[in-house]
Amino acid sequence: MGMQLTDFAEPLREVAPFKFALDVPPKPHPAFSLYVLQITPKHGLSWIKAIGHDVKTSSYGLELKGAFDAMEGKLKNTYGSSTRNDFLMVDSIWNEPKDWMMALLKNERFLSSVWDAKSGAKLTEAIESIYLGASGSDSDTGYITIEYNLKSGAQADAEIAEIQDEVL
Repeated sequence: MGMQLTDFAEPLREVAPFKFALDVPPKPHPAFSLYVLQITPKHGLSWIKAIGHDVKTSSYGLELKGAFDAMEGKLKNTYGSSTRNDFLMVDSIWNEPKDWMMALLKNERFLSSVWDAKSGAKLTEAIESIYLGASGSDSDTGYITIEYNLKSGAQADAEIAEIQDEVL
């Protein structure tokens, strides 16, 4: 938490305002292909997102659900209990089991777990919350992501808003 751009051995690529891609982290995990960091001038590193490799799956999403369940199990072993959300939006037309991936792709289905104070997770001093989510790339491909929200996140978000509002 708080690391600045100059603290990284390799140069980072800016992919969005205050968001930087890290291709080779100090401790990479084989399930992830890209890491994105939020780094602000005052608060430094405040958020880390790991983006998983593509998972080829059926329209039922079985392989993606399996990858999600496996990672959820690993995170539970480390951080304890979480709150899981697995739901389909009311009135979605993608409501059959074979429509699982299409509903995910259309943002009408959600599969996620959150580790935070409410869930009773055992987080480190620096981590505010952890989010694990499943996303669709197309009707037969998806990926998982993990977001680590650090305790400085709210201050960093306020800093970003202030910097962006200065141009108004």
